Amino acid sequence: MSLRAIGEPGFRVALPTLSDLAAAMTTLAVLVLFLVSSKVLQWIGLPYSVSGGSALAKFHPATFLSLAALALTVAAVGPGRLLAGTAIGRPGLVAFAFAILLLFFQAVVVQKLPLSAIADTFVMPLALFISITALSDRAGSRLATWLHVIFFANSAIGYFEYVTGLRLTPYFQGTEIITYDWRATALFGHPLSNALMTGVYLLVLSGRGGRRFDIRLRAFLIVFNIGAMAAFGGRAATVVVLGLLAARAAFAGLGALSGRRFSRRAVLTITVAVTLVGTLGTLAILGGFLDSFLDRFQNDYGSADTRVAMFHVFDGTSWHDYLFAPDLKHIAANQQRLDLAIAIESFVVAFFAYYGAVTTILFFLGLFAFSAEIVRAVGISALLPLGYYFAVSSTSTGIANKTIDLAMITAMLLLFLGRRFLPSAPGALRPC
Repeated sequence: MSLRAIGEPGFRVALPTLSDLAAAMTTLAVLVLFLVSSKVLQWIGLPYSVSGGSALAKFHPATFLSLAALALTVAAVGPGRLLAGTAIGRPGLVAFAFAILLLFFQAVVVQKLPLSAIADTFVMPLALFISITALSDRAGSRLATWLHVIFFANSAIGYFEYVTGLRLTPYFQGTEIITYDWRATALFGHPLSNALMTGVYLLVLSGRGGRRFDIRLRAFLIVFNIGAMAAFGGRAATVVVLGLLAARAAFAGLGALSGRRFSRRAVLTITVAVTLVGTLGTLAILGGFLDSFLDRFQNDYGSADTRVAMFHVFDGTSWHDYLFAPDLKHIAANQQRLDLAIAIESFVVAFFAYYGAVTTILFFLGLFAFSAEIVRAVGISALLPLGYYFAVSSTSTGIANKTIDLAMITAMLLLFLGRRFLPSAPGALRPC
């Protein structure tokens, strides 16, 4: 078939379809989500995490892009078809949507809290779930490859910042630039977010999500990212992920000894990785490379005291307020009285303090339903990363504040572990 020049009879321009536009917008949303942190937004002058400024600047750009991707996906699939397919095949998404509406009412109408926190923290993951599961296998695989590259770059930048003391973007706390904290900020902004996401990535790499790589590359990536955990300085994230990786290795070893079928590649990967981690870790400790990280276990700068004192933020709160709508001024006064400068270091406690017991319990049920849909979409291999995420997040304010962490976890698990569509109607979420 010969190609006709522009202007000749029969010339046609292949215009992108709605499916193509939805896939492109989803890809852009995910890349912005991982590459543009809150620190970057503050660095370029947007008042994302501080008071004042335009209300639109309080929303992460990836939230707008994910909603645009969702709108294009709805248009490509058809509103009726997508809604019916979701309600029948993914009821957990519907439950989560209603839970978000309840939280929105409680936060904005009752407690007079900003809308942007709910949009970035919960609406974006829901929108991305639908948009990502609508991607073709080729587009999803290509986006997953980009995420692997981003995680490698993030850990490499973490090493560089840890060794040199320089930062890719400044470390903001409020409007102040922090210079005394040695922890790397890299691409994901906050050191603890870096540690948490890298920990989840390690569990993905060591499980089904790492099978796409050659055994040598897989072992290298595991060791490389374990080392980066020290640069990010997340104690809970590091200790828990090392414990889970050790447990996974021990379970695989016991299974092999008991005669269970096993993958030689998996055993070799674990053996090489454990050997390298042990050898390089010993050399790093002897050489003083890990001194700053190990010092955090001796001096936590009040973090442990905060986790004990935070349960007293409810002192003087009536049962009615505790159940339905705590007085936020009273909670803030208790925080000040208790000198909780680091805030409430548990998203579970913070939810009860901000939204009340009834709303919190109902919302957590919706969040559990959403997590169950992620597991249904990718299989039981998502259980360990999800459990790790919520366990480590429970040691900080996490999703009780404005954060994009849940959206990042959702995108990671769907893209790295593979996406299954509606079980009752295969491919129902695929654009036509």
